[in-house]
Parts: sequence; structure tokens; C-alpha cells
Amino acid sequence: MKKIHIIGVGDDGVEGLTNHARDLIEKADVLIGPAYLLSKVSIGPSRRIESGSDLERLSETLDNHAAEHVVLLAGGDPLFYGTARYLCGTLGKERFEVVPHVSSMQLAFARVKESWDDAYLTNMATQPLDRVVERIRTADRVGLFTTEAITPSELAAALLDRRIDYFSAYVCENLGSPDERVTQGDLHSIATQSFGPLNVMVLVRRAGRCRPTTTDARKTPFRKFRRPIPTIEAQTRIIDADGGSLHRTGGDGFGTDQHRLGCRCWKRISGD
Repeated sequence: MKKIHIIGVGDDGVEGLTNHARDLIEKADVLIGPAYLLSKVSIGPSRRIESGSDLERLSETLDNHAAEHVVLLAGGDPLFYGTARYLCGTLGKERFEVVPHVSSMQLAFARVKESWDDAYLTNMATQPLDRVVERIRTADRVGLFTTEAITPSELAAALLDRRIDYFSAYVCENLGSPDERVTQGDLHSIATQSFGPLNVMVLVRRAGRCRPTTTDARKTPFRKFRRPIPTIEAQTRIIDADGGSLHRTGGDGFGTDQHRLGCRCWKRISGD
């Protein structure tokens, strides 16, 4: 069983590959990868197998070619929300060698000149929209891989629907390629625009906007309040000044506690 090489490829195709990555591709018996990446890599074997989004089927394909030198093409850094993470977990890390390219997420944050330390990073292909929106609510910086179903405009609209309007948005398309484009705007403007399928969306909280401490006001949970413990002054007020008689207050049980506490105060005053 030969080791499978997973090579990260950027939008710049062969031009962005290291000499080591090129050498592995040229010596491969078969090249496997998504159609858009296979079209970007002109070197290597003529035997090519197009892979789709079904990772279980991809695992079976790799097992069927275990006796050959296989190179699998993946976008950017294959271990960053990529194919390699699944395959290493399913088939075993010992079967793979990963040669990463700079991830599009790294490039996106570099283009907008923001640090991605402590940023909330996610992939809309693997996470439900509602969960992502709630995580974004309290984040300072966010990096997202969007999908054809959940585009930057769809995500912007979902955020605005939850009254989350305090981010500057950047949509980075075709990163690393000659037709690279970065669109900046607020969420209102992003929600009205269309973008290509190869994009990364970056959100940066605007200065002066504090983190919310609760969820959407429409979803604020019911809060239970403790009854206040009466002060000594409050306890002694239930004692009559003229005769020292005690009075209960209310009918919810709280007056009973006051009566008991008042008795203790009265005994201290009267000496009984």
C-alpha cells in the first residue's frame, strides 16, 4: 500500500506550487481531485479521476487505487476545514502525506489587513445557519467559507434579520488569481450584491460596538428574581410604636417571614 499525497492547490494553479509539490504530481500514477482543480494543473499523469463532494465515495476510490501512487488535489490547506481532515480520520493518518498551499482563509485576512487570532472561523457547508449566526453575534472577527446555497448576501440578510448590523464586511473572491477581487461594505450593501462561488467572507466588528451579553431580545429567557431579604429597619417597621403589636404583610408567604423576623426583633427590644 503506497502513501497518498494530498496537495493543496490555490487559485493560481501550478504557478503557486512548490517544487516538491510539482515533483510529486509529475511522478504520480493517477491524479484525483475536483474538476476545477484538475483543470488548473496541467502537469502530471493523463489518468485523472474527478472527485465530487461525497467523501465516503472518495475514500472508496482511494482504497481501489491503494497499489498506485495517488496524488489527491485539494483547495488551499487541506487540513483547514478540508478533505484531509476527514480522510486522515477515516483511513488513518499513516496513509497520507499532506503538502499544504496557503489557505484562502489566510489570504483573506491578509487582504483586509486583520489578524485572525481568536477569530471565529467556520464553513457554511458543515454548520447550520442559525448556529453560525448566534456565534457571530458575540464575535469580534469572523472568517467564513460560504457556499452556493448560503452566499455572502444570504448570510448578510440572515444577520440583519437578527438585528446584527454592527460589522464591516469583506467578500474576497478568487484569491491568489489574476481576477482577485475584494468587496468591502456594510451588511446592508453586501445583502444586495452577487458574488462568485469561490469566496471567503470576513466580518469585523466596528469600533465602539460592545459585545452583546444576551441573545436576541426576542429570545431573551425569562429571568427569575430573588425576593429581597428585609433589612432590620424593614423588619422593625412591622412593630407598632404604641403597643408593640406585630402585623403580617401580604398573603404570599413573605409576610410570614417578616412576622417571624419581627418577633425576633421585638424580643430583643422588649427583653422578652
